Amino acid sequence: MTGLPHYPVNSNSGSHGARYYPPQPPYNYPMPHAPGLFPVPTGLVDPGSRLGARLLDMVIWFAGYVVTGVLPVNVWKDNGGGDAADAILFSWFIATFLFYFPFCVSEFGSTLGKRICGMRVVHRDTGRNIGFGRALVREISWPVFSFVPVLGLLNSLWCCWDRPYRQCLHDKLPDTVVVDH
Repeated sequence: MTGLPHYPVNSNSGSHGARYYPPQPPYNYPMPHAPGLFPVPTGLVDPGSRLGARLLDMVIWFAGYVVTGVLPVNVWKDNGGGDAADAILFSWFIATFLFYFPFCVSEFGSTLGKRICGMRVVHRDTGRNIGFGRALVREISWPVFSFVPVLGLLNSLWCCWDRPYRQCLHDKLPDTVVVDH
C-alpha cells in the first residue's frame, strides 16, 4: 500500500530516509473517478442539520438583539428618545447581525448555533475558514433572497438536490460548503 497517495513515498533526492508526500486535493474536494462523475465528499452536513443550526442561530441572535438593544432603547423611547432612539435601534440591528453572522463565520468558522450542531463553514477549494468578505456575501444573501418569494424558498431547498457539495444558493455565491466540525 505504499504507492497510494495518502502514504509517504520514498524520495530519490539523495536524502537518507526522506519521505515525500504527494500533493493532496483540498479538504472535501472530490477526485473524479470517471469523466463527469464525482463521489459525494465526506463530511458534508445534511440539510436538516443545516436548517436546525440556522433556526438556533436566529433564536440566539434575536435574543441577544432584544436583550442588548430593544429593551434599553425602549426605556429611552419611553423617556422621550423619539427618532434618535429608532435610528440607534436600527443601527444596533445591523451591527449585531454583522457581528454575529459574518464576523463569527470568518473568525471562528461557525456561529454559536453551528458550533452547537457540530458544523462549520469553509471555502470549497481550500477547506479553510473564509474571510470576512465571503462571509458577508454569504450571510447577507440569504435574507436578500428571502425578499423574493420563490427565490427565498429555492435558496433554502437548493442543498437538497445540489450535488456533490450540497450547497444552498447563498453558499454558491462565496463558494463555501458546510462540513462537520
